[in-house]
Amino acid sequence: MNSQTVQELLQSEIEALPEPLAEEVLDFVLFVKGRRAEEEFLWQQVRASHEQRRQHPDEVKTITAAEWDALTAHLDAEAR
Repeated sequence: MNSQTVQELLQSEIEALPEPLAEEVLDFVLFVKGRRAEEEFLWQQVRASHEQRRQHPDEVKTITAAEWDALTAHLDAEAR
């Protein structure tokens, strides 16, 4: 196999692309980067939530599905 790195291989492929195809590749790259950034942000929120719950277990309230439905029923009505 070639001794080129993935970065070098990608660069040479990109340089050979016609402009319209290069635009599509750029769109894809930006999409993947955005998705990764969003996933990382969401995981940071999960970790922060877990830490908050660990530090303040007395603030965590556990409810049943029926209780949740009753508490959030107004949200369904607002969405309509």
